[in-house]
Amino acid sequence: MIYVTVGTMFLDFARLIDAMDAIARDTGEEVIVQTGMGKALPKHCEHFDFKPREEVLEIQRGARVVVCHAGIGCVSDALRMERPLIVVPRLKRFNEHMNDHQMDLARAVEARGWGRVVLDVRELATACAGPPKAHEHYAPASAALIDELKSAIASLTR
Repeated sequence: MIYVTVGTMFLDFARLIDAMDAIARDTGEEVIVQTGMGKALPKHCEHFDFKPREEVLEIQRGARVVVCHAGIGCVSDALRMERPLIVVPRLKRFNEHMNDHQMDLARAVEARGWGRVVLDVRELATACAGPPKAHEHYAPASAALIDELKSAIASLTR
């Protein structure tokens, strides 16, 4: 199963949804799409607008690959679930976002070896057929800070 998420942006992400719908149609593989607030709806995929976070994480746990926009929440969730990750950033030129800031996170994902970035959705079928290896042992930078704070608090209460 492929899980696709487009995030919470009010602008449509039809480019990604349509491409993934074609993959579901052509391959017969189950594809579940989180459509958010957009109007584009797939015809060949199970889809929903929003679900509670725990339900989304359960879907991700069962995914063969996660395809997402370049939002920090969905990227970090896929990394924590140790799922192969394909990132398709929303781009201003397609009226998918107000600017191209998602390119920054997409470049970081690729530079750190956390996943593959796809800018041309015509490459998605190939990317999904042979996704990158899942990144293992991801720990967000905040984890070290939280551990340090816990240690400091514990030392104050001793």
